[in-house]
Amino acid sequence: GLIHPEGVYEDPNGQMLRKEIYQRLRFHFEFKNGLLLFSEVHDQKIYSINIYSGRKTSIDFFSINNLFHPNTINPSFLPNYHGEAGGIKIKDDSTGKYVWNIQPHPDRVVQFTEKEMRILANTFENSENWEVAKLATIHSKKILSIVRKIGNVKNRVKDSINITFLGFDETKAINDGLIQRNTKYADFENDELIYSGPHFFLSNPFYKTPRETCELNSDYDEIDLTQINDDFIPRTNFTPVDKNKIEKLLPGFYQENNENSKNRQDKYSDYYKVMWSRMMSVAGERTLQPIIGLPKTWHVLTVNSIVFEDTDKTVELCGLLSSTVLDFFVKTIGRGDLWVSSMMFFPLGIPKQYRSSLFVRTLLLNCLNKFYGPLWSMQWQPSYSQEQWSKQDERLKPFSRLSGEWSWNTPLRNWYERRQALVEIDVITAMAFGLTLDELVLIYNVQFPVLQQNEDDTWYDQKGNIVFTCSMGLTGVGVDRKIWREIRHLSTGESYKHTITKSELYQGHEVVYEAPFERCDRVKDYEVAWAWFEGVFGSKTQ
Repeated sequence: GLIHPEGVYEDPNGQMLRKEIYQRLRFHFEFKNGLLLFSEVHDQKIYSINIYSGRKTSIDFFSINNLFHPNTINPSFLPNYHGEAGGIKIKDDSTGKYVWNIQPHPDRVVQFTEKEMRILANTFENSENWEVAKLATIHSKKILSIVRKIGNVKNRVKDSINITFLGFDETKAINDGLIQRNTKYADFENDELIYSGPHFFLSNPFYKTPRETCELNSDYDEIDLTQINDDFIPRTNFTPVDKNKIEKLLPGFYQENNENSKNRQDKYSDYYKVMWSRMMSVAGERTLQPIIGLPKTWHVLTVNSIVFEDTDKTVELCGLLSSTVLDFFVKTIGRGDLWVSSMMFFPLGIPKQYRSSLFVRTLLLNCLNKFYGPLWSMQWQPSYSQEQWSKQDERLKPFSRLSGEWSWNTPLRNWYERRQALVEIDVITAMAFGLTLDELVLIYNVQFPVLQQNEDDTWYDQKGNIVFTCSMGLTGVGVDRKIWREIRHLSTGESYKHTITKSELYQGHEVVYEAPFERCDRVKDYEVAWAWFEGVFGSKTQ
């Protein structure tokens, strides 16, 4: 038996060692240090107990992932447990809080043979080399079925013509005279916006803006999308020194059908692009954080991006990456670093019947200022104005008001409607990949404990504002807990006027929250949306 970090199972250069290990491995028990069994080690550290045999055989071992205490292991091999295995965290009925799941269950024990290793190789690496496949974090036997379905999607990002950009290594780019440290409101027309990771979140290109003095990741303010002008551009921490020199040195590539390369005469920065944070928090609310990035912009190395020759692919990939389905895909891989080379193997190319519904919601989430107007007009389809929400609520902007010309009122701006669009993107993506409602709910319950906690304690007013949230990513949004306890039971017709104090951007501004205040149930919303879209897509042909 050996206890060691999980690196050997995911190292891209570890193929020869994995081939030897898998033939000897009998039990693999992966732990997260959430209960601080090793008090001197960071709580996010991942390691495993591995039991090996002295002789090689065909691949055949048992694995349990997402363990927090060894007492979970032995009883999980017994058949006398009923109900669901539960996710990484489960709700404690006595306290109402989410706690690490240490309950045993036979569904947690996943047996890996050639069949299962082939699924991993095909799904995560688009490879037939199953004997050396990276070992993904499979929480339960039912999860393996979902992984197989995603792996069966035929088309991948690499099959489409694209250019990729890794981003500027901040120190090197400054030393090379390409960019300079300069925190200021970016001049869009002068190509000054250089994205950093904190700038954006899930299909939200204007999530945060640096404060006037920005030295830490916490030195950012959340942007109120209902208050920005149609030409709003956030502050940037870096500005270009020599734009022409940058364009000549961009480390990108152009591919056609994965074979023939071409020399582009136009510029990478001329295009809308899919961008995502390369450095990810697997244990956070969401791991994938994609947006459609603007033309005339660049980004630092902690962000990667892709430009497609076909703009439909840009919108589609951003939409799919914004779903919990592909976020689950990344969480299952278990890596906290997503380079463009890995993105090439992500599924892309859903059946035509799902595209209009996915595209319009993705565009409404991303097209937040007038500089997205050309993209909106280019992508406009009359079917967008015929779309409907899966539930009726006055806080949801009607699709019938949409037209092919972008205006300030076009995108989704309040928190409530933006959340609903993301919920429906989850359902559309799951259906497009051939998953069931139960599998979508399982994905949510197993792999998104922080999102569950935040959903359980985020409250909206009757205008779609967030009144209170426990989300660590929305510091300064809504009121603090002390005030929340005082106002949470306000009745219909009552309101509370709040003066913002925790934001440099909105210091002193007043927000009026209109009662009653409500929270959402994501699982119930999935059920409602699933029934709605079954009716929508059921009458269409692929």
